[in-house]
Parts: sequence; structure tokens; C-alpha cells
Amino acid sequence: VMQRNLRKIEADQLTQQVADHILGAGPLAPYFRDRAVTEILVNGSQIYVERHGQLEPAASLGTPEAAIRLAQHLCRHEGLEYQSSQPLMNFIWAEDGSRINIVHHSRTATGVAISIRKRQQLRRLLLQDLIDLGSITPAAADLIVHAVAGRLNVVLTGPQGSGKTELLRAIALAVVPARERVITIEDAPELDLDLPHVVALVGQTDRVTEADRSRGAVSQEDLFRNTLRMRPDRIIFGELRGPEALAFFEALMSSQGGSLTTMHLYTPELLPDRLYQIAAKHGVPMPYDLIQRMVYGTVALIVQLERDAQGHRHVQQIVEVGRDGAMHPLFRWEPAQRQLKAVGALSADRQAWIAAHSGSRGEPPVNSDG
Repeated sequence: VMQRNLRKIEADQLTQQVADHILGAGPLAPYFRDRAVTEILVNGSQIYVERHGQLEPAASLGTPEAAIRLAQHLCRHEGLEYQSSQPLMNFIWAEDGSRINIVHHSRTATGVAISIRKRQQLRRLLLQDLIDLGSITPAAADLIVHAVAGRLNVVLTGPQGSGKTELLRAIALAVVPARERVITIEDAPELDLDLPHVVALVGQTDRVTEADRSRGAVSQEDLFRNTLRMRPDRIIFGELRGPEALAFFEALMSSQGGSLTTMHLYTPELLPDRLYQIAAKHGVPMPYDLIQRMVYGTVALIVQLERDAQGHRHVQQIVEVGRDGAMHPLFRWEPAQRQLKAVGALSADRQAWIAAHSGSRGEPPVNSDG
């Protein structure tokens, strides 16, 4: 009996391997199924994975040629071709929405490079969950919730993997009333907002050419400009990285407020610099002082997140953006105590704005104590 069971186990394993090779992600399939794995990286023939914020070696493909065959397989799975004429490839894994980036082996000295950021299938965390995990305090969460409910615009910043999208989603679920029509824009579907009236749009970050358009491609900038014709009560932008960022901040000057978005930034002070860099990169003739006025006139709070050496993701600071560009700290992370501490109070005029624009939305979703 034991021998038959062993053979069945082996047969099942072989069947799974064949299915993975033909239909799935090949040797990477086990890491796609492992919910503890958040990123999968292939450097040459070595596979690394990220678990709980820490990178660790996982397995070896044996040879650089095996890694090339893997890259070819991943591309074919999505109807693409792995070729030196297109050395940088970005696409979405259709089975679960994971983001895949491949650098052709002709452009690296260490062999093909594959980077996969998994779309997490775990339970989406609510704001109280993040409080319980120590990612944010009740008082800081309460400030952000009431700011967004009071029609102030909030930008979440930080490096990749710091938890920006997760916090943005939790805030949206805590704030947005059921009666509102919400439009989200992303380059990959990650927010997955469980709200009654959501239009979830997906487009590419870079501007599209006419040839791209003939194939049905659409940019996030195109989507955003069309969004303004779609009667949104609130717009939530998953992440600003390209020319859509300029259109977004421009639109904030005439919107009713309460918008949310994220950006990759090292510190909040760099927001105007980042927008100026985007404008210059994409040939938009926008002077720096105009960008500064646009930011300082539309953004009320910047929430900076970080992921520390232990892999813990948390709010590092919250600043209020003054009309003169001054960044007024409201909360700051204290490394010694490993706690987010209140260090300032929201300005009186912003408090008055929140009181005048909050409306009726029931009980606050988080406790303001603490």
C-alpha cells in the first residue's frame, strides 16, 4: 500500500510539473502558488524569492540556457516573442495579474534577468488590520481618513514595496461612501476596490504611438483625460510615473478634491522635482515654478512610507504641504521606539476646510484615540 501511495504521489508531482511546463510558469510555478512569496527574481540561472520582505535564494535552473528557455516560455505564454530587438519587456501574467519584467540576455553580463512582482491573492487588508500590524497608528489613520473625507488631496509616497498601494486601498475602503461613483486608473489591476460603484481602468504608463493605438493600446494619460468625461465623484490613481502625473495634478486645480494617488519618492520634498523630471523626460515645456505652484496649491498631505531592514512596512512620516511649499511634519517615525509619533497639528484653515466639506458619511471607521 505504501508503495502504491508513493507512486501516486510521484505521478501527481510529475503531472503537475508537466502542466506547469505546458500551461503555467514552468519551474517558477511553485513560487506563484506560494502565497508567502511576494517577488520572484531570476539572475542568470539562479532563482531568488522575497518572503516577508527578505530576499532568499530558492533554486537553481542549472544553466544560463535554461533561464533563456524559461524567458522564452513566459513570453510565449502571453503571445509575445523573446528577442534581442526588444530587449526590455514588461507584461502582465494573465493568470493572476502579476507584473513581469524581462531583460534580454544580450543586454546583461550575468544572463537573462527576470523580475516578477506578484499580485497578492491574500486577504486585502483593511485600515484596522494595518493598525494592528503597526504600519500606522489610529491617530495617523484618523487624520488621513478625515482629510480625504473632507475633500483634501493626499499623495502616498515611498520606494517600491513599501506598502503604498495597500494603504491607499485601505484608506479608500474606509472613506468612500457607497453613493459615490469612483474611477480608478492603474497600469496593472491591483486595487480591486470592493465598492458599489467602481469603474476600474487599466492602461500603460508610457505614451502610445499611432501604431500602438492601431493595436488597441491606450495610455494612462488617455484614460485619465477621458475619465473627466465620465462623471467621477472621486478619482483614485494607482501610481503616477509618466506624463499622466502632470495631467492629474493639473486636473486637481479644478476638481472637488478628495483624490488619492501614489508616487515613488525618497522624501516628500522631492515631489515638485519628480514632476519636473517627468515633464522634461516627455518633452512637456512646463517651468519649475509653475509645477511648484501646482503641487502646493492642490496637495494637502503627503504620507511617506518605508520598508525597513527587517521587512516591516510602515508610515515613516506625514507632512502637511503649505501653500508656500513648506513641509510641516505632523507624524514622524521614531526608530528607537519603533513607533509613529505625533509631532504637529493640522493647520486651522485645513481643519476648517475638512469640517465644511466632510458631509454625512456615518461613524468614523477608525478610533481617533491614540
